[in-house]
Amino acid sequence: MHAWESIQRVIDHIEANLDKEMEINQLAETAYLSSFYFQRLFSRLVKKPVREYIKLRRLALACKSLANKDLRILDIALDCGFNSHEFFTKTFKEAFGITPDQYRKNSVPLVQFSKPALLLNYVMIDEGVPLITDGMVLEFNQKEIKEPIAFMGINGIIASESYILNGENTGIDTLGQVWDKFHSQ
Repeated sequence: MHAWESIQRVIDHIEANLDKEMEINQLAETAYLSSFYFQRLFSRLVKKPVREYIKLRRLALACKSLANKDLRILDIALDCGFNSHEFFTKTFKEAFGITPDQYRKNSVPLVQFSKPALLLNYVMIDEGVPLITDGMVLEFNQKEIKEPIAFMGINGIIASESYILNGENTGIDTLGQVWDKFHSQ
């Protein structure tokens, strides 16, 4: 078994248990690694420390629940593994720059941290050969553009420092807002 497979098993375990309390030692046992090496390897492969990853994935889960206005914010916080309304609100605001209540009232697109598929980092993808993984088909092809292509669209301000693909950073999705504006026009 490759080291990334052990970490992927832990990621899958975390995803299935986001509402529960998790200890680093138990997660390390799931990976069959020492606590020290597990944390080091997890941070290297996922690009986030274990606790940070759990927090960000809980916030992503909470964002989905906040769309249901019948649920109280406290109930959402507890269901997503946060200990209190205050801690949830503080954590949400630190990650996205707005409170859960503000998000619920004015639902703006948010950049959220996605569950990583570590397999994609370790599979060679040949041009023109499809790779099937996690229910997706990926195929990469290069195309040379010989004639200039005219594009039309809109312009907008993208906060590049807060937007990184795969949600490595969190915050309001300014790229998503420009994209939505383009589609509405």
